[in-house]
Amino acid sequence: SASAAEAGGAGAEPAAADGSSHTTGAVASWRDSLFPPTSRERRLVALSLALGLAQQVTGTEAILYYTPRILNQCLPPDAGESSGVCHASASPPPDLAKEAAGDGAGCTSAEVVFLVSLGVGACKLGGELVAAALVDTLGRRSTIIWSNLALSAFTALIGLRFLFHWPVSASAAALCLAMLSFSLGPGPLTFVVISEMLPLHLRAKVVSLSVFCNRVGSGTIALTFLSLKCAIGPAAAFGLYAAVGLVVTAFYYTSVVESTGLSLEEATAPEPALLSARSRLSDAPPPEPAPGSPSAAEEAPRLADQAAMRALYEAESGSRPPRPGVEFSGPPVVVGTPIAEAEHVARV
Repeated sequence: SASAAEAGGAGAEPAAADGSSHTTGAVASWRDSLFPPTSRERRLVALSLALGLAQQVTGTEAILYYTPRILNQCLPPDAGESSGVCHASASPPPDLAKEAAGDGAGCTSAEVVFLVSLGVGACKLGGELVAAALVDTLGRRSTIIWSNLALSAFTALIGLRFLFHWPVSASAAALCLAMLSFSLGPGPLTFVVISEMLPLHLRAKVVSLSVFCNRVGSGTIALTFLSLKCAIGPAAAFGLYAAVGLVVTAFYYTSVVESTGLSLEEATAPEPALLSARSRLSDAPPPEPAPGSPSAAEEAPRLADQAAMRALYEAESGSRPPRPGVEFSGPPVVVGTPIAEAEHVARV
């Protein structure tokens, strides 16, 4: 609610410990989300928007939406460009005419197209399930890099199919493997990486902006594929998508930071590796006591004395000790026993 937001804003400190202009509980405005005051936050915002766009510019939407047009290149002569045929009045090329007679893979039956389309969707779902099971073991960065590299390779194979006139089975395998590679890394992990690297006060608005860039990229690929296919040919179109995929892979390699095993606070810190080391150090078992040092049983009475003196101070002064962690010495005193101020100060 607005009152809760005002209360949260009133209690927020002016600056965070890592140099950002917002605390953990504050929420940035749209202006601050697009143009943060610190250079580190501006870099994170730009990286988030680029990651959202990069997920869709590798041609996967063309594979998903136009599987029938990719498989079936032998269509009726009266089909228009919207059906994927670039020259409606021209007769089919010789190789496709030969394939139409049953000697090739240019004309594909509706049943085969349906089964391949079903396989592409199944690979998309199966890849995401595998990624969910293995991402915390393999790591976000390595998974997204290698899977996008495989996506580029299989996209190039789709283009080579048109150059060498491979059978429909090879094209179907390349389509399914390309979608499987996408679903192992860039598909499910893009927004995981974006969410984990953004500070809390920027996360909601910047993730929504990243989704907007993602949808713009998706719509652009879907709307331009048929025109691109007619302009430069299907082999060159998929070769272009494969080249863009390699550029995106290099972008992942240089920009994505590994955040597997880190909490959100550690992943969004300026030095996540250092915080991770501190976290592992704090989770490590306590070291063995040095020879000659008091044991836990011997330390218990002293710790009890300190706790009693702290309770006595709070009972007499009505507040906690001015310095947290101050050492108390002396014998335990029952709370409520009157002691002189000088003796009390001396014991503290």
